[in-house]
Amino acid sequence: MARYVDRTRHDWVGTVWKLGVFLGVILVAVLVVYPWKGFWPMLLLVLAGLWMYMSLVSRSSGYVCAECGKAFQVPTTVNFFTQSAVGKNPDGTYYSYKNLTCPNCGKRSRARFVKRVGARQARGGGRLLR
Repeated sequence: MARYVDRTRHDWVGTVWKLGVFLGVILVAVLVVYPWKGFWPMLLLVLAGLWMYMSLVSRSSGYVCAECGKAFQVPTTVNFFTQSAVGKNPDGTYYSYKNLTCPNCGKRSRARFVKRVGARQARGGGRLLR
């Protein structure tokens, strides 16, 4: 079973390498594919790169339901087409969420974005979300 923990300010490394891969796809599309094949193949490659980025994000993250508190994952399709937003905690920090329907309780709520970790990482300090 997957375990989830709140995202921290040190999680930028994972985001940077995923964005780096996406930017590499864009560079190849613009510098190689566009002069060789034209606009439409370049656009398809950029969209495929965006889909790959969202797939990487979907595999390494999940959401916590605001109603029941259970963590769950969403498919790449749902993650790709639903809008994200940013909320503010009472202590002044920010968090990311999406308005999703929870598969456990069936209610639509502000599902908070959390990262997925292995059992070894989840053993250390920090609060584990169930």
